Amino acid sequence: MKTGLLYGIVANSKTRMRCVFCGVYIPKATKCIEEHTNGTKHKENIEQMAENGISFNHYDDQLYCKPCNINLGEEESVPSHLECDTHANWMAAMDDLIEGEFINVDAYLAGESEDVYCEVCNCKITCVLSNIEEHVNDILHRSNVAEKLKPSNGIFPTEKDDELWCKVCNQPIENTARSLLSHIDDNFVHVMWLMEMQDLIETHEISVQDYLKCKEEKNAYCNRCQVEIPCNIQSIKDHIANGFMT
Repeated sequence: MKTGLLYGIVANSKTRMRCVFCGVYIPKATKCIEEHTNGTKHKENIEQMAENGISFNHYDDQLYCKPCNINLGEEESVPSHLECDTHANWMAAMDDLIEGEFINVDAYLAGESEDVYCEVCNCKITCVLSNIEEHVNDILHRSNVAEKLKPSNGIFPTEKDDELWCKVCNQPIENTARSLLSHIDDNFVHVMWLMEMQDLIETHEISVQDYLKCKEEKNAYCNRCQVEIPCNIQSIKDHIANGFMT
C-alpha cells in the first residue's frame, strides 16, 4: 500500500485515508489508494509542490508553504493553497522580479536552499523579495545582464569606447547598460525583427545564432537543406516558400 511521506497518504479513520496533497479522502483499500496515487491529478499536485515551495512535514502530516511561511490547514490542499491570494501574489511578485534577470529560484522552491542564484553575477541571494529587488536594480547586475544579452541580440563593440553597434537595426547605441537594455526591450525595429524572425524559423530548422553572435557573419543556416541563406526576413521567407532547397 502506497502511504506516507512520498505519497501524502495518511490515516484518517478506521475505514478511510486522506491524501494531504490533493485534499481528498480515499477508502482504506490498497486498490483505491493505488488508483489515486497513480492518477494524473495526484502526480500534477506533487509537481506543483516542487515548483511552488510546498513540502510535506511527515512528523505532523502537514503541508508547509515556504514562500508564505505557514503550515496549511488540515482541510487545505495543494491546489486550494495555490489559488489563495497570499501565495499567488508572492509568486506573481517573484516572477515579475526575476523575468529576464537570469535568476534561478528552482532550488529554493524545491526546498534545497534558502537562497536564489543569480547566473550572471555568479552569486547567491537570500530569498526575500526586497533583497532580490535590490540586487536586480544594482548597476553591476544590470551591466552583467546587458553583457549576457549582447550575443543573442546582434550587438557588438565598436572602435569607440562609448558606443555599441546593433547589427539588427544597423545603428549605434550608447555603451551603457541602461541604453543597451532600453534598445533590446523597447526599440520597435529591434523587437519586431527578432519576433518576426523567431516566428519564421522556429519550426523550420533554420538557425540565426551565428549571425547574431558574429559581427562579420551575413547568413542564416538551414539545417534541413544544409545551405546558407542571407539573414534577412525576405530571403528566409522566400527559402521557406520555395519548399526549401535540396
